[in-house]
Amino acid sequence: MSGLLPIAVLIPTWNGWDDTRLCLESIARLDPAPSRVMIVDNGSTDGTPDRIASHWPNVELLALESNEGFSRAVNRALRALLESDPPDAVFLINNDVVLSPGVLGRVWEVLGADDGIAGVCPLITYVEPDDRVWYGGGSVSLWRGYIGHRYLRASVDRVPDGVVDTDYLTGAAALLRTEALRAVGLLDETFPFYAEDADWSLRARREGWRLCFDPDERIAHRVSASMGGQFSRRKMGAKFRMVALLFRRHARAWEWLTVLPGLLLLTIPQIAAGLLRRGGTSQKVK
Repeated sequence: MSGLLPIAVLIPTWNGWDDTRLCLESIARLDPAPSRVMIVDNGSTDGTPDRIASHWPNVELLALESNEGFSRAVNRALRALLESDPPDAVFLINNDVVLSPGVLGRVWEVLGADDGIAGVCPLITYVEPDDRVWYGGGSVSLWRGYIGHRYLRASVDRVPDGVVDTDYLTGAAALLRTEALRAVGLLDETFPFYAEDADWSLRARREGWRLCFDPDERIAHRVSASMGGQFSRRKMGAKFRMVALLFRRHARAWEWLTVLPGLLLLTIPQIAAGLLRRGGTSQKVK
């Protein structure tokens, strides 16, 4: 398979030029390749916009004056993409991922298999160790107050073959159908970071769209230095606030009977365990 696909790759950035450079280098090796690549820069102070303009002149750059948060920045870029020569799909990825050469063609193939599929995520591993899963699909249980990645930190060998439906797509790497973006709407900006992808996914599923996970191709993902590390108190606190907002937004009346106990028994212990591990890694998680 070769040539250009009717896909725009969209990358939000905020500092982290070294990660962005590696990401762009992996995009250059994609086969087939996207027809457009756009970076929306959230007011970086490390020279990222100038470096992109100098070294990657074919990359479209939307440079914001200040950090507007993940959701708002992505929405500004999505509006620009959808207004001018809109692609058939947008591959939203973090700047700290490295793509395998065949991943774009594979997720495009899955998306094209059913007009009812709103989006597809590939298998995502850690950068180190690269045989451990970061995202193998997403699980959401409103009545239990739980949201999480399937197969998190498990060996990639444990992930079954074949495309499966998933509860939510991760914004770290998701191919989104343009038609679904128009129907469901863009990201909810009341989620500035964390849970905005789960919120969009729940809205899409509520409108009858399918969301899929495909393990056939993989990408490697670093884990959130911009938030102070994978288990920083800042990251964990922000994540808990956004997850609580997600359940407040989507849980039905009867589910609130179990949501609060679920948060106490599942989500809070998960965050506490993360804080205990915080000295063990400095990688990036979205």
